[in-house]
Amino acid sequence: KQCVVLNGEKSDYVNVTSGVPQGSVLGPLLFLVYINDIINGIQSNIRLFADDCIIYRVINDSNDVNFLQADLNNISMWCNDWEMNLNVKKCVHVRFTRKKSSTGSTYIINNEIIQANSSVKYLGVILSSDLTWKAHVEMIALKAVRMLNFIRRNFRQGSCKIKETLHFTFIRPCIEYAAVVWDPHHNNLIEKLEKIQNQCARFVLNDYQRGPSVTTMKNNLKWESLVERRNMFRLKFLHDIYNSHLLISPEMFLHEPFYISGRADHQNKIRPYFCRTDVFAFSFFPKTIEEWNRLAIEGCV
Repeated sequence: KQCVVLNGEKSDYVNVTSGVPQGSVLGPLLFLVYINDIINGIQSNIRLFADDCIIYRVINDSNDVNFLQADLNNISMWCNDWEMNLNVKKCVHVRFTRKKSSTGSTYIINNEIIQANSSVKYLGVILSSDLTWKAHVEMIALKAVRMLNFIRRNFRQGSCKIKETLHFTFIRPCIEYAAVVWDPHHNNLIEKLEKIQNQCARFVLNDYQRGPSVTTMKNNLKWESLVERRNMFRLKFLHDIYNSHLLISPEMFLHEPFYISGRADHQNKIRPYFCRTDVFAFSFFPKTIEEWNRLAIEGCV
């Protein structure tokens, strides 16, 4: 049974016939126990995070389409068995490909066609079907600008320290969340994000004159460029994978090089990836491994 308590007053108790009580200590654990067996019988890749569930598969032919549809049928049956209603209108399917002319397959749950989208927001990051980060960068840039405008209106008279704290608390996390994943390589996207930090620097120092260099302002504030910070994040993340500090197997993604030069290379060199496309070449592992291998010998441990 549950009730609502407000200012010491209690509502009437009502029976809880389904779901997990929100706000309780055991709630997350009970929910995980409840959905833990949803992966049984699934042949495709499946990822669960709280109440988010995705299944994905490389589609080479019609057999793969059938396997993926069978997995959707299994999930639908699981929901029916456990009396959990699945909102098909909130479900989407995205086909990730660089092919310009490609016809996607249709997938169904509970006799309803799953909506086909060109992108999907997963754990706060927009994944686009063309494998670019343009939509995500535009989304976080818009969000950051709105937050900056709100701060400007309400803290115009604040001290430099207060304004900088607001930037570190609200703006920077917005434009750096999961940056290891989506770090862009196109100059227009890089500049779009850096422009926001430039505006923040002028706001913090209350200097909107054209004369002073915003680069000098950021140096005085001891702010690195966002590009430098994202590079640092990626190298640190690769370092943690290399040293098995994360639940990501280094053996799966990192391989010994064919040759290590005693003069030019450090002993922690990683075999570079062979890349046929820019999309892959500028993704996390190929891009970061190249930078890792260029590190000074004493800086890579």
